[in-house]
Amino acid sequence: MELESVDGQTSVGFGNLHGAIVDRIRGMVLEGTLKPGEWLRIDDLATKFGVSTIPVREALRQLQAEGLVTFHPRRGAMVTPISVAHYEEIYLIREQLEKLACRFAAQDFDQIPLVHLKQILDEIEIAETAQDVPRRLKLVREFFFTIFNASQKEYLLRILSTLWDLSEQYRRHFSSVPKAITQRILHYRMVYQACETRDAEGLVRVFDEIHAFGKSYLIPLLREEEKKTLG
Repeated sequence: MELESVDGQTSVGFGNLHGAIVDRIRGMVLEGTLKPGEWLRIDDLATKFGVSTIPVREALRQLQAEGLVTFHPRRGAMVTPISVAHYEEIYLIREQLEKLACRFAAQDFDQIPLVHLKQILDEIEIAETAQDVPRRLKLVREFFFTIFNASQKEYLLRILSTLWDLSEQYRRHFSSVPKAITQRILHYRMVYQACETRDAEGLVRVFDEIHAFGKSYLIPLLREEEKKTLG
């Protein structure tokens, strides 16, 4: 099912109406078009998509279940705001599941397409230099899931995909932090090298380093920002 543009408005064509609206709103959240903490006006979204308010409200309820949208009694729905508590929880769960995916993938490194992985890494560095945040975020996700997909664990991949959706606004939030820029490029190169040399333990160690940086630097940084916001 596709979303079609009609007279400057985005309307939903025939097919799975609910799924199309869920996908469109989810995409707007992940792309940053709808920002953390932004209120979602159901009437405006219905007009934008050319539908009634009912499928929009149902879509927002599904996105609430996914953690991307939060409902407040008598006030409505908003894009789930950035929160240290949420980020820390997501990050700790990701840490364990990503290392698990790596261990499964490392059982057969032939399942990881190294040429493609290197191409993505090169494109990430180009996007980083150009400060093209949307492009970089998309490429980084593709880079890691090229490895995770080699695990061939369907349910694990589904859970990781949801966790990465929930992480997207945080990854965008930290995009311009100088120390984070330096560290992430270094880590991506180390991940590729571990795959290239078929170093299973080395691959897991890199993920330990990635998450250690998040816990020692990014989470405390976000905590300080939250304190300032709360006054």
